[in-house]
Amino acid sequence: MKSNRTSLLQIPFEFGNFQKIDFTSFVQGENKNLLHLLNVIAKKERSHCLYICGSEGTGKTHLLQATCKQADEINYHASYIPLKNHRDFNPEILNGLGKLDLVCVDDLEFISDNLEWQQRLTLLYNEIRDNNNSIVISSAFSPKNINIELNDLKSRLVWGQVFTIKPPDDQLKIEILKRKATERSFELSNNVAEFLINRFSRDLNSLIKILDEIDRSSLAAKRKITIPFIKELIS
Repeated sequence: MKSNRTSLLQIPFEFGNFQKIDFTSFVQGENKNLLHLLNVIAKKERSHCLYICGSEGTGKTHLLQATCKQADEINYHASYIPLKNHRDFNPEILNGLGKLDLVCVDDLEFISDNLEWQQRLTLLYNEIRDNNNSIVISSAFSPKNINIELNDLKSRLVWGQVFTIKPPDDQLKIEILKRKATERSFELSNNVAEFLINRFSRDLNSLIKILDEIDRSSLAAKRKITIPFIKELIS
């Protein structure tokens, strides 16, 4: 039987803000097995303690939010915790989350210098496992390499299943940029996408921010996004 949904209302991270974030909007590349596993977790076909690591821009946040959103849409109870913002909240917000079907904890490295948060997260991890629920944790670092002071927490991270997101190659970046353009209601040609990748930082997050800036400039100038137009912007 599913638990009472009122527990979710105590959590400041709701799913209404995720909007277009789901599994279908994630370009999977070589991460097909990870997406399958997250679908299994979201549907509660089996409980899991999963650790996802990968460099910035590989889609960790997208996947955690999509997993929570899918669980919520089928009336399971989930919470997304962005530890990048942990200084805005008291670790007591984790109290009682072990009763939820799913908890997704993003950016674990941001509490590497906070023992109180590490202790509370260890308790949450134990509660989730004891209740046969699921927890998905993400970080830019592997469990063995992350700077976690509390050995009890680090040992639990190593025990669970670990999945490293494979970063996108240039062809996949082009596909992602074109999809982002479609979401913003404009068309991006292969040539323009290739130009962006070769001219600017190859970090995907940076490329998407650049694409947003170019989109705003094209709307203001009422011009189509072409290589000559981009060259004018950066000249």
